[in-house]
Amino acid sequence: MTTQQEAALSHKERLFRAGAKLFYENGFHGTTIDAVLAEAGVPKGSFYHHFGSKDAFGQAVLSRYMGFQGELVATWAARTDLSTADIVTGYYRDMSQVFIKSGFQTACLTGKFSTEVAATSDVFRPQLAGQIDGWKARLSALFTAGQKRGDVRQDRAAEDLADVVLALIQGSFVLTLSTRDEHTLEAVCDAIRQLIEPPN
Repeated sequence: MTTQQEAALSHKERLFRAGAKLFYENGFHGTTIDAVLAEAGVPKGSFYHHFGSKDAFGQAVLSRYMGFQGELVATWAARTDLSTADIVTGYYRDMSQVFIKSGFQTACLTGKFSTEVAATSDVFRPQLAGQIDGWKARLSALFTAGQKRGDVRQDRAAEDLADVVLALIQGSFVLTLSTRDEHTLEAVCDAIRQLIEPPN
C-alpha cells in the first residue's frame, strides 16, 4: 500500500491495522495505547472516540480478526469442486502461508490472546470462548455435510472432529512460533487430512 493510500484510510481503520500488527508483535500487555497511536499516526482523541479503552480496543481487534477468519472458512467451504479434506487443508495452508511470510510472527490472533490473557481476564475469556465455539461450529457444519456426502469419516462425531482439528491448528502455530520449522505445519496438515478422511 502506498503512502497516499494509507493516508486515505479512516482513523478507525488505521487504528485497527496498527493494533493487529502490534498485538501480534508484542502481545496485548506489551502494547501501549501510545504505541498504537504512533503506529497509526492518529491523535489520542480519535482512539478514545472510537474505542474508549484499551480493553475495548483489544476486543474490537479480536472481533475483526475472527470476522476475517469466518470469511476465509466460508470462502473455502463454498468450493464445491473439492473434498472436505481438501477444503480444510487448503484453509489451513492459507493460514500457514500468511504465518510463514510474516517471518513466523502473525500466527493466529485468537490463539495469541488465548495463551496470554484468557487465564486471568474476565474481559477477554468469554469473548475468546465464544469465538472459538463459533469457529468449531463452522468446522463441525463442514464435517456434518461431508459425512452426508461420504468423504468424511463417520466413526467420529462431527463436533469431535472439529475440536481436534482446531486444536491441531492452534497447537501447530504455538509450536512453530518458537521453532520456526515449516515441517511441523506440513506434518499437521497431513494429520488433519488423515483425521478427516474415511479410514481405508
